[in-house]
Amino acid sequence: MQQRRARTLFLSVAACLGLMAFTALAAQAANLEDGGKAAKFLVEKSAALAVGTTFEVTQVGTGTLLVPGRVDILCTKGVTTGLINSGADASASGTFTGCTAWQPVTELGKSHVTKVACTVKEPIVAGGLALPKLHEGASYVLLEQKEGVLGFTTIFLEGPECPLTKENKLDGSVVGQIDKNDTVNPTLLFDHTIQKLFQTSGTQGDHLKFGAFEAFIDAETTAKITGPAEDVGKTLGVC
Repeated sequence: MQQRRARTLFLSVAACLGLMAFTALAAQAANLEDGGKAAKFLVEKSAALAVGTTFEVTQVGTGTLLVPGRVDILCTKGVTTGLINSGADASASGTFTGCTAWQPVTELGKSHVTKVACTVKEPIVAGGLALPKLHEGASYVLLEQKEGVLGFTTIFLEGPECPLTKENKLDGSVVGQIDKNDTVNPTLLFDHTIQKLFQTSGTQGDHLKFGAFEAFIDAETTAKITGPAEDVGKTLGVC
């Protein structure tokens, strides 16, 4: 058994190195809107060991759903759990609480100072698929809707004085970049610059939508393996 696992690990590492070499050679021909190269989820650098692994992704600090010119929604807590179905995709479901609505900031990086007279219905529960991607030597995760499902979730804004649309479908796709790849606690980063890497035009590529409006996620999260028990504490990554 140990010999077979060692052979699987060797083959996975070899394939990963080959893919990285190919990506490096192709990078000159690729632009920032290439949509990313197909990759694999890895556990202990093995795609085979990743299949059937469960994981948890925890938000660090406050995360923000930015809807320029419309509203920004800040959530103080977010926890996502999921299952790696194959080396090429994972199912995930997230729950977000401590959410409030604010007037959108005019400049990214500025603090939110004015609340909107809307209450965010909680918890916000969102689900979708996670796909591993590579681009110019960096690792990413693309979040998209499950086939046959309309949107990640619907966000409801409530209150008699709320001036905004009360029911807002969140759909499309969004990309996060992996930091500390192939570690016990890799970090997944979201912001507008990362998301725009995989947009080919104003309408094509990976766009997140809040109703009819363009949206972005600004958040930092950390991931870890939760099962099977023998895999807890092992490294998790994308290659």
